[in-house]
Amino acid sequence: MNLTKVVDSMIEKKMTFNEELSEKLYEKLFSAEKELKTIVETGTTFQKELKKIVSVLKETGEDTSLHTNTLMEQMSKLSDFEGANELKDIVKVIIDDTDKMQAQSQKLESKLEESTFKIESLQSNLENARIESRTDALTNIGNRKFFEEKIEEYVTNHKKLGHDLCLIPCDIDFFKKFNDNFGHQIGDQVLKVVAHVIKKELGLQGSAARYGGEEFAILLPKAKLGDAIELADHIRKVISERIIKNKNTGANFDRITMSFGVASMNANMTADDLIQKLDSALYLSKANGRNMVQSELELDQVVDGKQSA
Repeated sequence: MNLTKVVDSMIEKKMTFNEELSEKLYEKLFSAEKELKTIVETGTTFQKELKKIVSVLKETGEDTSLHTNTLMEQMSKLSDFEGANELKDIVKVIIDDTDKMQAQSQKLESKLEESTFKIESLQSNLENARIESRTDALTNIGNRKFFEEKIEEYVTNHKKLGHDLCLIPCDIDFFKKFNDNFGHQIGDQVLKVVAHVIKKELGLQGSAARYGGEEFAILLPKAKLGDAIELADHIRKVISERIIKNKNTGANFDRITMSFGVASMNANMTADDLIQKLDSALYLSKANGRNMVQSELELDQVVDGKQSA
């Protein structure tokens, strides 16, 4: 069940949010997250150990086969001295037992390989479930959970490895008005179009997520501020040129525009500091007329202007 759909339904029913209700929602939608992670990690460890066992069994089987061949060669060299036949019988018993051990080893190896395959399939299913839990069901890009994990990963890389990091928050201008005028189905179509454009224009440069409602976020690891500003403005232009059509009638709806903020991470910042700066840049974009890109550069100009006043 998707959290956004649950919340939208509660809003329509005019239900009041409180601490108790929030806890119930969390328990229902997210409490399995930790358990899922533990299962995946345990499965990975178990799979590695099984592969080690299979490898050892293969080596043992090869050694046993060599041992059998050696015994066969030596038995053929036995001369017809007194007691040679009895010795051959003894060697033959040893060979038979060795062959049995090898057959059992191969059977166990086969079963372990089958178990390994089943574990791999289970892990694949769990990984698909993990990906689904981090994907927005409507737009098919990352959700807020995905965003939070990615920003933590990128901030860590920034601090440890010195990688550049820029973020671009953006949201659809007057989206509520669009929904009120044309309905939620058309609103959903708009969200899908926006997500598609962002994903297409972003390519492999970074990650994109639906942050909530009509808000989106683009994460750009290893990107300079200037490049991030250029990408944001390019996406803004592409979206503003798109015409939303009614799939049934072919009628055109209003054009959509988006406001963007851009900020970069520096050595003295935390993830919360970065998000606060991003919020300020996005707010400035809206305050200055929307359908534009405002970055930390404009924020600095505003601060300087206030300081000099």
